[in-house]
Amino acid sequence: MFKALRRDKRLDVLIPSSFAKDTPHLRDRTLRVGMLARFLAAARVDTLILYHVDPERPDDSNAGFLKLLMEYLNTAPYLRRRIYRIRRELRYAGILPPLNIPTHPESRSVDVEHYREGLVLESDNGSLIEAGLGRPIRVRKRLKEGGRVVLKITPRRDGFKASAISRRRSEIYPGFRVGVAGEKLSEIVRGYDLRIATSRMGRDISGLLGELGAKAKEAERICVAFGSAREGLYEIAERQGFRLEESFDYVLNTFPGQGVRTIRVEEAVAYTLAILNLLLG
Repeated sequence: MFKALRRDKRLDVLIPSSFAKDTPHLRDRTLRVGMLARFLAAARVDTLILYHVDPERPDDSNAGFLKLLMEYLNTAPYLRRRIYRIRRELRYAGILPPLNIPTHPESRSVDVEHYREGLVLESDNGSLIEAGLGRPIRVRKRLKEGGRVVLKITPRRDGFKASAISRRRSEIYPGFRVGVAGEKLSEIVRGYDLRIATSRMGRDISGLLGELGAKAKEAERICVAFGSAREGLYEIAERQGFRLEESFDYVLNTFPGQGVRTIRVEEAVAYTLAILNLLLG
Protein backbone atom coordinates (compact mmCIF):
# COMPACT_ATOMS: atom_id res chain seq x y z
CA MET A 1 0.00 0.00 0.00
CA PHE A 2 1.32 3.43 -0.97
CA LYS A 3 1.12 5.52 2.21
CA ALA A 4 2.57 9.06 2.12
CA LEU A 5 1.98 10.50 5.58
CA ARG A 6 0.69 14.00 6.14
CA ARG A 7 3.27 16.28 7.77
CA ASP A 8 2.74 17.50 11.33
CA LYS A 9 3.29 21.07 10.09
CA ARG A 10 1.67 23.17 7.40
CA LEU A 11 3.47 24.05 4.17
CA ASP A 12 1.76 26.56 1.85
CA VAL A 13 2.90 27.91 -1.52
CA LEU A 14 1.99 31.33 -2.93
CA ILE A 15 2.13 32.06 -6.65
CA PRO A 16 0.68 34.91 -8.74
CA SER A 17 -2.84 34.48 -10.10
CA SER A 18 -1.39 35.31 -13.54
CA PHE A 19 0.55 32.03 -13.71
CA ALA A 20 0.64 30.54 -17.26
CA LYS A 21 -1.49 33.38 -18.65
CA ASP A 22 1.33 34.24 -21.05
CA THR A 23 1.02 30.77 -22.64
CA PRO A 24 -1.27 31.35 -25.64
CA HIS A 25 -2.73 27.88 -26.33
CA LEU A 26 -5.14 26.33 -23.82
CA ARG A 27 -3.49 22.92 -24.29
CA ASP A 28 -0.07 24.23 -23.27
CA ARG A 29 -1.49 26.26 -20.39
CA THR A 30 -3.26 23.15 -19.14
CA LEU A 31 -0.05 21.13 -19.24
CA ARG A 32 1.88 23.80 -17.30
CA VAL A 33 -0.78 23.82 -14.59
CA GLY A 34 -0.63 20.04 -14.42
CA MET A 35 3.14 20.00 -13.96
CA LEU A 36 2.92 22.61 -11.21
CA ALA A 37 0.27 20.51 -9.46
CA ARG A 38 2.57 17.47 -9.61
CA PHE A 39 5.41 19.40 -7.96
CA LEU A 40 3.10 20.65 -5.19
CA ALA A 41 1.67 17.21 -4.48
CA ALA A 42 5.09 15.52 -4.53
CA ALA A 43 6.23 17.89 -1.77
CA ARG A 44 3.00 17.33 0.21
CA VAL A 45 2.00 21.00 0.09
CA ASP A 46 -1.12 21.78 2.13
CA THR A 47 -2.46 24.86 0.34
CA LEU A 48 -1.77 26.66 -2.90
CA ILE A 49 -2.59 30.34 -2.48
CA LEU A 50 -3.09 32.41 -5.63
CA TYR A 51 -2.37 36.08 -4.99
CA HIS A 52 -2.92 39.04 -7.29
CA VAL A 53 0.19 40.96 -8.35
CA ASP A 54 -1.98 44.09 -8.45
CA PRO A 55 -4.78 43.69 -5.85
CA GLU A 56 -6.54 46.77 -7.23
CA ARG A 57 -6.86 45.02 -10.61
CA PRO A 58 -7.27 41.35 -9.68
CA ASP A 59 -6.87 38.72 -12.38
CA ASP A 60 -10.02 36.83 -11.37
CA SER A 61 -10.45 35.08 -14.71
CA ASN A 62 -7.05 33.37 -14.74
CA ALA A 63 -7.26 32.71 -11.00
CA GLY A 64 -10.55 30.90 -11.59
CA PHE A 65 -8.97 28.84 -14.37
CA LEU A 66 -6.05 27.81 -12.17
CA LYS A 67 -8.28 26.98 -9.22
CA LEU A 68 -10.59 24.86 -11.39
CA LEU A 69 -7.77 22.78 -12.89
CA MET A 70 -5.97 22.36 -9.58
CA GLU A 71 -9.12 21.21 -7.79
CA TYR A 72 -9.97 18.91 -10.70
CA LEU A 73 -6.56 17.26 -10.38
CA ASN A 74 -6.97 16.87 -6.61
CA THR A 75 -10.24 15.01 -7.18
CA ALA A 76 -10.03 11.22 -7.54
CA PRO A 77 -10.52 10.31 -11.25
CA TYR A 78 -13.60 8.16 -10.54
CA LEU A 79 -15.39 11.16 -8.95
CA ARG A 80 -14.72 13.77 -11.61
CA ARG A 81 -17.73 13.05 -13.83
CA ARG A 82 -20.04 13.43 -10.84
CA ILE A 83 -18.53 16.73 -9.72
CA TYR A 84 -17.50 18.55 -12.90
CA ARG A 85 -19.68 19.40 -15.86
CA ILE A 86 -18.31 19.91 -19.36
CA ARG A 87 -16.47 23.23 -19.50
CA ARG A 88 -14.22 24.87 -22.05
CA GLU A 89 -11.44 25.22 -19.46
CA LEU A 90 -11.36 21.42 -19.09
CA ARG A 91 -11.14 20.74 -22.82
CA TYR A 92 -7.59 19.37 -22.51
CA ALA A 93 -8.00 17.76 -19.10
CA GLY A 94 -7.08 14.44 -20.71
CA ILE A 95 -3.42 15.49 -21.01
CA LEU A 96 -3.12 16.39 -17.32
CA PRO A 97 -0.65 14.15 -15.50
CA PRO A 98 -2.26 12.17 -12.66
CA LEU A 99 -1.25 13.22 -9.15
CA ASN A 100 -1.10 9.60 -7.92
CA ILE A 101 -1.56 10.70 -4.32
CA PRO A 102 -2.55 8.04 -1.72
CA THR A 103 -6.29 8.82 -1.99
CA HIS A 104 -6.29 8.19 -5.77
CA PRO A 105 -5.90 4.38 -5.99
CA GLU A 106 -5.36 2.83 -9.41
CA SER A 107 -7.41 -0.28 -8.69
CA ARG A 108 -10.87 -1.19 -7.39
CA SER A 109 -9.41 -4.10 -5.45
CA VAL A 110 -10.34 -4.32 -1.76
CA ASP A 111 -7.97 -7.22 -1.08
CA VAL A 112 -5.34 -4.96 0.49
CA GLU A 113 -5.66 -2.13 2.99
CA HIS A 114 -5.62 1.27 1.28
CA TYR A 115 -7.13 4.74 1.25
CA ARG A 116 -9.41 6.36 -1.32
CA GLU A 117 -11.38 9.56 -1.70
CA GLY A 118 -15.16 9.39 -1.37
CA LEU A 119 -18.10 11.67 -2.17
CA VAL A 120 -21.07 11.67 0.22
CA LEU A 121 -24.22 11.10 -1.86
CA GLU A 122 -26.81 10.77 0.92
CA SER A 123 -26.85 11.31 4.67
CA ASP A 124 -29.57 10.15 7.09
CA ASN A 125 -28.96 7.55 9.79
CA GLY A 126 -25.68 6.78 8.05
CA SER A 127 -24.03 7.95 4.84
CA LEU A 128 -23.96 6.63 1.28
CA ILE A 129 -20.57 7.24 -0.34
CA GLU A 130 -19.34 6.93 -3.91
CA ALA A 131 -15.75 5.72 -3.81
CA GLY A 132 -15.09 4.12 -7.18
CA LEU A 133 -15.79 0.57 -6.02
CA GLY A 134 -18.47 -0.30 -8.58
CA ARG A 135 -21.36 0.67 -6.33
CA PRO A 136 -21.78 3.22 -3.49
CA ILE A 137 -20.98 1.97 -0.01
CA ARG A 138 -22.72 2.79 3.26
CA VAL A 139 -21.04 3.78 6.53
CA ARG A 140 -22.64 4.32 9.92
CA LYS A 141 -21.23 7.80 10.42
CA ARG A 142 -23.52 10.70 9.47
CA LEU A 143 -21.59 12.97 7.13
CA LYS A 144 -22.36 16.17 5.26
CA GLU A 145 -24.10 15.46 1.96
CA GLY A 146 -21.90 16.54 -0.95
CA GLY A 147 -18.81 16.47 1.24
CA ARG A 148 -15.55 14.77 0.37
CA VAL A 149 -13.98 12.31 2.78
CA VAL A 150 -11.05 9.91 2.98
CA LEU A 151 -12.02 6.25 3.28
CA LYS A 152 -9.76 3.66 4.84
CA ILE A 153 -10.50 0.28 3.25
CA THR A 154 -9.59 -2.73 5.40
CA PRO A 155 -10.06 -6.23 3.91
CA ARG A 156 -12.01 -8.89 5.85
CA ARG A 157 -12.89 -12.51 5.26
CA ASP A 158 -16.46 -11.50 4.39
CA GLY A 159 -15.49 -8.50 2.26
CA PHE A 160 -14.07 -5.24 3.60
CA LYS A 161 -14.58 -2.53 6.20
CA ALA A 162 -14.77 1.15 5.19
CA SER A 163 -13.95 3.84 7.76
CA ALA A 164 -14.64 7.50 6.88
CA ILE A 165 -12.16 10.17 7.97
CA SER A 166 -12.27 13.91 7.30
CA ARG A 167 -9.58 15.19 4.94
CA ARG A 168 -8.22 17.45 7.70
CA ARG A 169 -7.79 14.55 10.13
CA SER A 170 -6.44 12.06 7.67
CA GLU A 171 -3.07 10.57 8.62
CA ILE A 172 -2.12 10.24 4.97
CA TYR A 173 -1.61 13.06 2.48
CA PRO A 174 -4.96 13.82 0.73
CA GLY A 175 -3.73 16.43 -1.75
CA PHE A 176 -3.63 20.20 -1.50
CA ARG A 177 -6.34 22.82 -1.25
CA VAL A 178 -6.50 25.94 -3.43
CA GLY A 179 -7.41 29.45 -2.35
CA VAL A 180 -7.48 32.88 -3.97
CA ALA A 181 -6.40 35.79 -1.77
CA GLY A 182 -7.32 39.39 -2.49
CA GLU A 183 -4.98 41.03 0.02
CA LYS A 184 -1.46 42.33 -0.50
CA LEU A 185 1.22 39.66 -0.28
CA SER A 186 2.59 41.19 2.94
CA GLU A 187 -0.82 40.77 4.58
CA ILE A 188 -1.35 37.20 3.36
CA VAL A 189 1.87 35.91 4.94
CA ARG A 190 1.46 37.69 8.26
CA GLY A 191 0.23 34.65 10.23
CA TYR A 192 3.06 32.24 9.33
CA ASP A 193 5.90 31.18 11.63
CA LEU A 194 8.42 30.94 8.80
CA ARG A 195 8.06 33.07 5.67
CA ILE A 196 10.31 32.44 2.67
CA ALA A 197 10.49 34.56 -0.46
CA THR A 198 12.35 33.40 -3.57
CA SER A 199 14.35 35.70 -5.82
CA ARG A 200 17.36 35.57 -8.10
CA MET A 201 18.62 38.54 -6.07
CA GLY A 202 18.16 36.73 -2.77
CA ARG A 203 20.77 35.13 -0.53
CA ASP A 204 22.41 31.92 -1.76
CA ILE A 205 20.54 29.09 -0.05
CA SER A 206 23.56 26.78 -0.04
CA GLY A 207 25.14 28.66 2.87
CA LEU A 208 21.94 28.72 4.91
CA LEU A 209 20.78 25.10 4.81
CA GLY A 210 21.62 24.35 8.45
CA GLU A 211 20.02 27.51 9.77
CA LEU A 212 16.98 27.15 7.53
CA GLY A 213 16.52 23.50 8.49
CA ALA A 214 16.52 24.35 12.19
CA LYS A 215 13.99 27.17 11.68
CA ALA A 216 11.76 24.92 9.54
CA LYS A 217 11.67 22.17 12.15
CA GLU A 218 10.60 24.66 14.85
CA ALA A 219 7.86 26.26 12.74
CA GLU A 220 4.30 24.94 12.56
CA ARG A 221 3.18 27.10 9.63
CA ILE A 222 5.57 27.69 6.70
CA CYS A 223 4.94 29.59 3.49
CA VAL A 224 7.02 29.99 0.33
CA ALA A 225 6.26 32.78 -2.14
CA PHE A 226 7.19 33.04 -5.81
CA GLY A 227 7.08 35.93 -8.26
CA SER A 228 5.69 35.97 -11.78
CA ALA A 229 7.33 35.53 -15.17
CA ARG A 230 7.33 39.29 -15.75
CA GLU A 231 7.90 40.60 -12.22
CA GLY A 232 9.99 39.17 -9.42
CA LEU A 233 9.02 39.49 -5.78
CA TYR A 234 11.10 42.65 -5.30
CA GLU A 235 9.14 44.36 -8.11
CA ILE A 236 5.84 43.03 -6.78
CA ALA A 237 6.65 44.25 -3.26
CA GLU A 238 7.50 47.70 -4.60
CA ARG A 239 4.24 47.76 -6.58
CA GLN A 240 2.26 46.77 -3.48
CA GLY A 241 4.08 49.24 -1.21
CA PHE A 242 6.11 47.11 1.19
CA ARG A 243 9.72 45.98 1.68
CA LEU A 244 10.30 42.32 0.96
CA GLU A 245 12.86 41.82 3.76
CA GLU A 246 10.44 43.26 6.34
CA SER A 247 7.59 40.89 5.45
CA PHE A 248 9.64 37.71 4.96
CA ASP A 249 12.15 35.99 7.23
CA TYR A 250 14.29 34.90 4.28
CA VAL A 251 14.69 36.07 0.70
CA LEU A 252 16.50 33.19 -0.99
CA ASN A 253 18.04 32.30 -4.32
CA THR A 254 17.20 28.60 -4.40
CA PHE A 255 18.96 27.90 -7.71
CA PRO A 256 22.23 29.87 -7.70
CA GLY A 257 24.41 29.82 -10.80
CA GLN A 258 21.51 29.28 -13.19
CA GLY A 259 22.50 28.69 -16.79
CA VAL A 260 19.33 30.09 -18.36
CA ARG A 261 18.20 33.70 -18.61
CA THR A 262 14.93 33.15 -16.76
CA ILE A 263 13.51 30.33 -14.67
CA ARG A 264 9.82 29.58 -15.02
CA VAL A 265 7.59 29.68 -11.97
CA GLU A 266 6.88 25.94 -12.03
CA GLU A 267 10.63 25.26 -12.32
CA ALA A 268 11.39 27.51 -9.36
CA VAL A 269 8.67 25.75 -7.35
CA ALA A 270 10.20 22.35 -8.16
CA TYR A 271 13.76 23.40 -7.24
CA THR A 272 12.69 25.12 -4.00
CA LEU A 273 10.32 22.43 -2.76
CA ALA A 274 12.93 19.73 -3.42
CA ILE A 275 15.22 21.49 -0.93
CA LEU A 276 12.46 22.08 1.63
CA ASN A 277 11.27 18.51 1.34
CA LEU A 278 14.79 17.37 2.25
CA LEU A 279 14.94 19.75 5.23
CA LEU A 280 11.48 18.91 6.53
CA GLY A 281 11.69 15.15 5.97
